[in-house]
Amino acid sequence: MTAATEITGVHQACRWTGAVTWRETAGLREDLLDQLEAGVSGALWLDVREVSIIDRCGIALLIGAQHRAQALTRGLVLIDATGPVTSTMARLRLLDQFHIEQVPVPQRCERPSLTATLV
Repeated sequence: MTAATEITGVHQACRWTGAVTWRETAGLREDLLDQLEAGVSGALWLDVREVSIIDRCGIALLIGAQHRAQALTRGLVLIDATGPVTSTMARLRLLDQFHIEQVPVPQRCERPSLTATLV
């Protein structure tokens, strides 16, 4: 699990990749709440498109962060492409509590393999 934060202009964005399970949530909670309380106005955009799995603790973390953002008069916007986060929230009927932007995962450019044929 990795987390990265970037502030570009008026947007503050974080990105999570990998598993978001009970093992990772303590560190992620601290980082996410620090970002919400950083004094930047506007919404915090959390890119979860590359999250491979999320469990109940991860969902609870997102719910808590959403409540904290509302208390600070900020927003929390999830960026997802119908991945595990959105699927789990749909199954738990939580989608209406979050602002989710449906953005596809960018395609990675791979160089074509070069092969030479000797004649």
